[in-house]
Amino acid sequence: MELKIILVLLLTCMLAAAQGGTPVPQGSSIPGASAIPLGLTGPAFLEAGGGYSNLTQGFTPWKDAYIRGMMSGGRNTLSGEAVRESRYSDAGWFFGATWTRTLGEDWYSELHFGSSTVSGFFLPRLRTGGTINRKLLAHRQLVLNGGFGYDKSKTVNDAFRTSVGAIYYFEHPFVLEGGVTWTLARPGSVLAHTQYAAITQGHEKEHYISLRAEIGREGYELVGPRTSLFNFVIHDYSANWRQWIGPNWGVNVAYEHESNIAFRRNGGTLGLFFEF
Repeated sequence: MELKIILVLLLTCMLAAAQGGTPVPQGSSIPGASAIPLGLTGPAFLEAGGGYSNLTQGFTPWKDAYIRGMMSGGRNTLSGEAVRESRYSDAGWFFGATWTRTLGEDWYSELHFGSSTVSGFFLPRLRTGGTINRKLLAHRQLVLNGGFGYDKSKTVNDAFRTSVGAIYYFEHPFVLEGGVTWTLARPGSVLAHTQYAAITQGHEKEHYISLRAEIGREGYELVGPRTSLFNFVIHDYSANWRQWIGPNWGVNVAYEHESNIAFRRNGGTLGLFFEF
């Protein structure tokens, strides 16, 4: 079923990318976008794709199908996603949205909210959070951020998160990012933390290549309807390549390796994006 969804979404994007004609204002080609009160007639994009991961220790493979989009205008950017995830012999849909608001020349904020269908025991019933960002230095090339979050599972587990991080934009096309996240997971009041670092190279309308590493301890993870892992070591490494093929469309390819006390996972995703 998820393969059919991926094919339909990819075909839709390919047909849109192939269309010619007179350019129209960005965002106005999205039905109804120009009528939204927030004035979301700026840059926008739509991406659809899917993923597959192989797990050790006899776990069934992970399969995903997703569609993501973004609309912007003025001081506001709205993005959202719908993802069908298949994990541990169960499957469900997760829906998420993010509102980014420019507060001034040096400040901007982000608010996140997500929920899922009844099926998919591993998906959060509720996921919410927020981040505040501050630009520093002469050219505002350093961005410091701090955030919070809350996750509620479909069982008894929940978690509070807080994070700090920094992003530095070099004069050449490189971006360096790093941060730390602390998680208080319940039951058990388990306090765990992870740290990550990432580097990105590239230009808009050409390509972006990113490498990311995250290590530390995870507060909890559901691997069965009645089975949870608590306070365990994780190592997660990923690579992402976003390549423009035409002026307004391209492909997004990612690879990820994860290891923890329960299994090792290797997988990837492939998506097609189209910009308005």
